[in-house]
Amino acid sequence: MVDKLPAPTNKFGTESVKDYYRHLNVEGNNFKFSLTSNDIVLNLLEDINPTKAVGIDNLSGRFLKDGAPVLSKPITQLCNLSIKLSVFPDDCKIAKLKPLYKKGSNIDPKNYRPISLLPLVSKIFEKIVHIQTQEYLDTHQILYKYQSGFRARHSTDTCLSLLNDKILQGFDVGKLRHDSH
Repeated sequence: MVDKLPAPTNKFGTESVKDYYRHLNVEGNNFKFSLTSNDIVLNLLEDINPTKAVGIDNLSGRFLKDGAPVLSKPITQLCNLSIKLSVFPDDCKIAKLKPLYKKGSNIDPKNYRPISLLPLVSKIFEKIVHIQTQEYLDTHQILYKYQSGFRARHSTDTCLSLLNDKILQGFDVGKLRHDSH
């Protein structure tokens, strides 16, 4: 039998989340993308997986990685033009659709799922945007400290571990009792 105490007014910690954001005082700190450098683009190109599937542009990861010293300058210019104009290039939005086999009969279309292969250059744009956005969020501590999804060094394991600790703490302070009768 489980005896429940009256539900707390602070259900799911909403008040602690509100307090967290209330004290950040980020209203005057507006986010703005900044131009990127050739060094950043060069590093991103050199880090490309050479075996990545090509997009509609047929530029392979091997080509971009091997050509990084030459390609970094024009790609940096494209990225910076995109940032200046606040426009993502239309050619980077076109995906090559490819069926990916899941399981079962390989002649049954239901056993395939579509994947979209975007041009690898679009991934460079994406990483530049991600780096700048993540830096802003981290600098201003905007992400809630217990946010686990889509964060480096955070996972469902860390989230579940925290939840387990909270439940055990609740038992320890008598918020929930478990009787074996």
